[in-house]
Amino acid sequence: MTDAVALSLPSPVSLPGPLQTEGIPVADDPVIIAFGAAYLFVVILIGVWGYMRTHTTGDFLITGKSIGTWVLAMTAFSVIQSGFGFVGGPELVYSFGTTALWIFFTAPLGFLITWVVLAKRLRLLADIRDVLTLADGMYVRYESDWVRGLTGLAVVVGVIAYLATNLAALQFVMRAIFGIPVIWGLLGGALILLLYSMLGGMIAGVWTDFLQALTMITGAVFVFTYAMSFGGGMESISRNLATADPSLVSPFGAMGGATTAVLVAVAWWILFSVGAAGQPHLITKFYMSRNLKILKWGAPIAALSYAISSLIAFSAGLSMRAMVEAGEIQETFSASEVGPVFVLEYTPSVVAGLILAALLAAIMSTSDSFLNIGAAAISRDIPRALGRPIEHDRTELRVTQAALAGLTVLATGVVYYSDALVGILGTIGWGFFAAAFVPIAVFGMNWKGATKEGAIVAILGGLVVNVVYSAVPMAADVAGYGGLASGIMATYPYPDEFPVGTVALLVAVVLFVGVSLLTQDGDDLPADLHALLER
Repeated sequence: MTDAVALSLPSPVSLPGPLQTEGIPVADDPVIIAFGAAYLFVVILIGVWGYMRTHTTGDFLITGKSIGTWVLAMTAFSVIQSGFGFVGGPELVYSFGTTALWIFFTAPLGFLITWVVLAKRLRLLADIRDVLTLADGMYVRYESDWVRGLTGLAVVVGVIAYLATNLAALQFVMRAIFGIPVIWGLLGGALILLLYSMLGGMIAGVWTDFLQALTMITGAVFVFTYAMSFGGGMESISRNLATADPSLVSPFGAMGGATTAVLVAVAWWILFSVGAAGQPHLITKFYMSRNLKILKWGAPIAALSYAISSLIAFSAGLSMRAMVEAGEIQETFSASEVGPVFVLEYTPSVVAGLILAALLAAIMSTSDSFLNIGAAAISRDIPRALGRPIEHDRTELRVTQAALAGLTVLATGVVYYSDALVGILGTIGWGFFAAAFVPIAVFGMNWKGATKEGAIVAILGGLVVNVVYSAVPMAADVAGYGGLASGIMATYPYPDEFPVGTVALLVAVVLFVGVSLLTQDGDDLPADLHALLER
């Protein structure tokens, strides 16, 4: 630490350790260890196979437009679910009761919305122009380096928060399977992730996504069955929760008064259904599809797969909270540990090994998607926006791979020095992406009247709201400036439970539409996009 940084911290300040340091369960079971080791081996093999098939930046980032219906659908579902569904999901359900189900009930709808408004248009865009990233597509739509650069910047900011979510989950899973200290689970997992991502790129990622999606769906059915049995059935679970706190089983959960609860529920619905269409790790998958025909059944397959996999969060979170409230088990774990604790202690070794191994693959493949889009923003989007593109394709590929290392280090640092819950980190990352990209992508690819000025203002507005009310308060808390964080949040005009991401999304949409209407000047749409927007 430099003297300048040291002087900027209040004294005395002790830097916090990783998210959790004690109490995370350890399998100590040869079956589970064998599953984990086998999955890591398979993941590395897929990475090596992907490396052998990666020759250009296009191969690395969009698989050379080679994937079919089932792979596309499973990849789309798994990059949204990932480690959040096993660690962050049960954590939110355990903490807030049925309120958290608004996420899991609305997220499948997000796939349908995303497919309808963007799938065909983005796939056609990849045919008529040379686009590899979301920023490439937005540059084609708005013909603005400012839009390209701000899109790249927003991707990098969101990727760090989202990647931190997966690394935070990874440290739990590594600890649970192999019994290693949390810090080594975090650092070792990050190193394996980096090597895997640098080797295989998106080719390795989509096939690991497909493998883990099938495994997760199978495991979710088993976990649901065991969780319902463990809690004595849904009737018993509901009775125990209602006896302890009736709000835990109300439609809006433990979120304050009725008005606040309704506002929060609607806000989560907007954020996790409409906001899905702004997630770059999802929507750039449309570039990769082999042709337009395979898009037809992708949405229902992805939505149904997500719904089934969410049974893990729903059943484990509610049954564990019910048994704690009934006094049947002791609460010797934190909310972040609910998923691992249930799977390790209350399911057979084969089921636990299957789930934990699938989580390793899920975290690796989803994090690979984040690293790829973030690294591409650094090596491709931002330099091109500044007028200094990397001309040689192989050089651009190597710079992209090098950028992976920097993003991995940054995200690892966020996890190490943050005490935010995994679920909260996930919603922050989701909110960054939703606010920045729903207006410019969804509206921009469906409305001829959208302008570059509207896009620029919308991205900036969404970023400012998210940074001021999410990132800055969290950083201030970590640095020991709790008063600053409290002062900032005192200006937040909504209840604390109302997600900042929803506010940012709505602000960005209003700015986008308003500024576009004010700055329309004839036909601003590129000539070759007229037919595309009319489809």
